[in-house]
This record gives sequence, structure tokens and C-alpha cells, in this order.
Amino acid sequence: MIWNTSSDATLAVDLGIEAVRVIQLQSRKGLLRMDFFAEQGVAEGPLANLPERQLGALRDLLALQRVRTRRVIAALPTCLVLTRTVLLDKSKGESAEDQILWALSNCLPFDSADLMFDYWKVGETVGPGGVRSPEVMVAATQASVVDKYLAGFEKLHLRCAHLDVAPCAIATLLSRTSTHKDAPVGTITLTRNHGFFAIAERGQVLFWRPFELSAGSGGGAAGMAASLERIGEEVSKCVSHMVGTMHIENLSEMVLFGHGSDELVVNEYLKNRFHLPVRNVSPFDALPAESLPSALREAASATATHYCTALGLALQTAGGMVHG
Repeated sequence: MIWNTSSDATLAVDLGIEAVRVIQLQSRKGLLRMDFFAEQGVAEGPLANLPERQLGALRDLLALQRVRTRRVIAALPTCLVLTRTVLLDKSKGESAEDQILWALSNCLPFDSADLMFDYWKVGETVGPGGVRSPEVMVAATQASVVDKYLAGFEKLHLRCAHLDVAPCAIATLLSRTSTHKDAPVGTITLTRNHGFFAIAERGQVLFWRPFELSAGSGGGAAGMAASLERIGEEVSKCVSHMVGTMHIENLSEMVLFGHGSDELVVNEYLKNRFHLPVRNVSPFDALPAESLPSALREAASATATHYCTALGLALQTAGGMVHG
């Protein structure tokens, strides 16, 4: 394969648990153009070798595509990322990083020496005397796992310019597609056996929570109906946290992406349970009509919603928000 290292092209890679999805997006003179989108299933196996299985799927996928860049922006699978909201105490003589490390120390499923994390402000609490304490969202993972991905990209002759998480990519996408750009938006992103609920506002993630669904529930309305109660329970927990801890009382809408998001039974269930407008949209609606050649647009109609994370990543380098 001959690699063209054009600096205006980005390869956005969604490292999903069940499939790897890729979009190549170019920006020339301010105009965006999608070269291709593609997916490759990830072989089943234990969580311990998930990076290797995903990188193998990515290798097979790229062998069939005309890649114009070495530059990659990728999203880690949510199952390998730990998230917490942490209230920082300015009165302490400790740095924000030290306070976060202490807060995470009792909940890490791995050795803290292997920890790496990033954080961003999502709110603040006003205490006695009007002292304002910032609240931050923390995304943490194992440095050794990140090293596996970076080494794997290098073996594929790719250079990872940015490593993120799926909810932040979705937040970027929502900043382009939501009808309520200045209000909190809830989003549910689903695969066949996994999902996450996130709250985003103005392109920034305020909260997210991953969850698992029943394995082997099957496709179509009947299959999704078997998981609806589970989805509803998880979202209810998030809404309770949102009201009780984050003091966000109202979501403007709920946007659905991924497996089963276009099923009427899913939309009606969530609409009736949470009394919110519910939409399922094509992620590609975030692109101008001229950015997607007609042949690609027609081919994307059936599977577009599965590319929400990949497109959100690609838009981060085209004027979107970058997190993580």
C-alpha cells in the first residue's frame, strides 16, 4: 500500500467492543469531504486481549481501503475507561491531580502505578463563605493499555494524534446536530450487547455511564424490547444523579444512536418513561450535503447511525471540540 501523508486528511477510528468503525475525512480550503467509511467485526475473546483483537480488525479493514493519511484520532472502548466526578477542594494544599489520584485510589481495578487520566470542569459547588469548588469529570485508564494501542497503530504505519473516549466524540457530534445547542442533551448510544448514557452541553460531556445489555437478545423490535427495561433502569439512575448531585433538572431532548435506535418501540418507550422528545438522527446530517458523495450517502442510509463515534472524532479536527 502506498501512503499519502496528506496533512488535511484524518482517519477517525472507533475502537468498539463488537466492531471497529473508521471514517476518513478531508478538509480542503474549509470544505469537508468524506472519502470512505467502513467497519470490521471484532473477533470474540476475553477483555484482556481486546486491544489486540481490535487492532487485528483494523488491519483487515485498512487492507481493503485507500488510506490517504497516517494521522489517526481514535476512541477507546468505554469498557476500558473508568469515569468519576470529583469535587476539588481549593483550600487544600494539594494539586488537582493529587486530589483526583486520591479520589480514584479506592475504586481502581488495577495498580495505581499503571494509571493515566484526564479531566475537565463540569460544574462547581459554592460552599461556606462563598468559596467555589470546581467539579471535574475524570476519565481514567491503564497506561499499559494505551501503550498497546499506540504500538499497534505504529505497526500499521499510523500515527495517533489524539486518543479520546466515545462520549466526548458524541458530544462533538451533538454540537453539530442538536436542536437545543445551549441546553443539556441526553444521548443513548447502543451496540447489540452494550451501551452508554451521556449528558452533553455545548459540545462538552457533563456525565456518562456505560452499561451492559442481555447477550443474544437478537435484532429488530422484539430483540430491543427485551433490553428496554434495562436501558430504562440505567437512564433512571443517571437522571437521579443528574438531579441530586449535578443540579441539572431538565434535559432538552434525548438523542439515540446505534443498534435499534430507529426502532419505534425504543423511541416510544423512552418518550413515555422520561417525558422527553426523543430523536434518532443520522450522524452524517452533521456534514454539508456536498461533503458526502451521492454514492456514499446512499450506501450509508442503512448503517449511518453506527458511525456516530467515528464521525464525532473526525469533526473534532474540523472545528469541533476536543476533549480528553
